[in-house]
Amino acid sequence: MHTESARAQWLKPTSQETGVIIISNADLPEYIIDTINTEISDWEQVAHLVIKQSTQLEEEWLDAESRALSASKPSSSEANGLLSSIPKTCHLLDVEASQRAHLSWLGSVCGHKLHFFGLQQTTEPEPSKASMDLQVEEILAATQHLVKSYLQDHFMSPS
Repeated sequence: MHTESARAQWLKPTSQETGVIIISNADLPEYIIDTINTEISDWEQVAHLVIKQSTQLEEEWLDAESRALSASKPSSSEANGLLSSIPKTCHLLDVEASQRAHLSWLGSVCGHKLHFFGLQQTTEPEPSKASMDLQVEEILAATQHLVKSYLQDHFMSPS
């Protein structure tokens, strides 16, 4: 079950095979988001979640956590709904257009391992297709590294 809203959207939903979830802010160039989705379309271990309203989502989660703590009960927020059905063994890859991790708090929602990937800032007013293709390749390489780690942790027997 995946929660969809004005604040977040699963572009590629999780499955039982998912070990890595790419989480990106909607402020990434549309070309990068679309190209990532095309490249991971057949990659069963990878899902993609786009956060459209990160500040509001975070504020709601913090408020829910605060209320739950004072009431001594589990919290309930949209962020919990997005991530609660995902095993804690999944890796989250936070892909951001800046060197600041605006979405890093998502790792704390349900206790997932979160990895940050900040795109290189270009001096170009509008990034070229070639520079965006290079950034997508770097994101996919980081994703591949996390998938390999996930698969080794879960399916390889210790020697």
